[in-house]
Amino acid sequence: MSNNEANPPSEDNIASVNSNDVGNRARKGVKWTALQIIARNLLSLGTTAVLARLLSPSDFGLVGMVATLTALLMVFSDMGLSWATIQRKQLNKIQVSNLFWINFGVGVFLWLICILGSPAVANFYNQQELVAITAALGAGFVLSGIAAQPMALLNRTMNYKAAAQVEVFAIVIGAIFALVAAFSGLGYWALVVQSLSTGIARVLLALPMSKIQISKPRRGVGTLSLVTFGGMLAINGLLIYIARNLDSVLIGKYWGAEELGFYNRAYFLMLLPSMLATGVLTNLMVPSLSALQDDKERFANAYRKALKMIALIGCPMALGFALTADEMVKLIYGSQWQEVVPLLIWLSIASVTQPLYNTTGWLFTAVGKAKAYLWLTVISGALLSVSFYLALPYGALGIAKAYGIVMGIVIFFPALWLAHKVADLSFIQSLKELLPVAISLIAMTFTVIAVEKIANILQLTWYSILITKIITGVASYTLVAFLLMRKFVLESVFSMFKHRL
Repeated sequence: MSNNEANPPSEDNIASVNSNDVGNRARKGVKWTALQIIARNLLSLGTTAVLARLLSPSDFGLVGMVATLTALLMVFSDMGLSWATIQRKQLNKIQVSNLFWINFGVGVFLWLICILGSPAVANFYNQQELVAITAALGAGFVLSGIAAQPMALLNRTMNYKAAAQVEVFAIVIGAIFALVAAFSGLGYWALVVQSLSTGIARVLLALPMSKIQISKPRRGVGTLSLVTFGGMLAINGLLIYIARNLDSVLIGKYWGAEELGFYNRAYFLMLLPSMLATGVLTNLMVPSLSALQDDKERFANAYRKALKMIALIGCPMALGFALTADEMVKLIYGSQWQEVVPLLIWLSIASVTQPLYNTTGWLFTAVGKAKAYLWLTVISGALLSVSFYLALPYGALGIAKAYGIVMGIVIFFPALWLAHKVADLSFIQSLKELLPVAISLIAMTFTVIAVEKIANILQLTWYSILITKIITGVASYTLVAFLLMRKFVLESVFSMFKHRL
């Protein structure tokens, strides 16, 4: 490595957040990040609920077949360079401009791959409609490549208000265009339109709001180390994607579009609690922990407080979906989607621990241990892939069981332990912090099951059962959690909402 690579120029440096100002910015960012995540998921859920009544399971299945490929390639569209921009202490405008051109060039290259590879995708699934769908969705790589660095800059400077405005507005535009297309009878093209219109809106907003300065690419400015770090994260993301999306590929290939449509809708609901819980804090915690990585005590306190907050909010939501699966599927998708119910129940095993599992990525990224993160992904991905292969003869339900058990139990605890070891944190101390949440979840489970049995005896309607389950489940969980974690709830949860109000 040249001296220029090792010591990038100091001119036009992009200031990182001062460690003394991290807490203040994070608190201010909670409101906007929460608004972004809640709005995004509510809009996605609402749009999906309407589209599920206008489109067929096969429509979702067809786009789902292509999505397994496009989501795989999306990992390389970013190349992990967004996290490199966020994590790096010293960064200048020329480096960011270079990363922008790399993201853009990779995006164009991936679009060409989609166009050239679309016949192979169609032949693999034996669905000729996939030729046009694959080529069209491939344009999204160019859009995501353009938006990658502007969005990374907003997160690096913890400008969460601007980031939230960009994301929410883009999703609103995508939802509007998708609904118009669906009502116009365009079928699965409504889902394609939604993806592309969202990407276009994000680009048009992110570029000016980030104030990114794009210049001609230059050599010898310290870009190589950023690409190396980002590249390892990209490879890690690739392996994660392959392992976690192999299920959709196998179901689509051997069991057809309709079966995949049911599975994808269950998977969507399974991911919601994790996205709502960790999504609010992910964009906050990685920049915050990166700024605190030299202060072990503050680093540990910040992580455990966030971990406990995520467990307190995300785990009961995930468990709630499992306990109300039958009624929730009827409410969101309609009675014609009842095959989703058993799939959702099994996937929810992983959904309960997924919010906590996602925090391992914070630790690996914040302390710059991309290699250790990669090794964890290789091992866990291999276990998950083997389980899918063994479960394939039993259809989508068998795959759902394998995913729930392996991701929710087998992989979870070793992954959390390794992340703590790499970050030099006490694993036992974190488990002690999570114990009250586990007890509260158990109390919630027994309460809802008992209420369901009583409701069935009384022959209540399904929506009455749903409302009763939700009320009693929330009440029992809140009561036990408050009794066991009164100080944490009052200081960390109620005080935050009181301050914001």
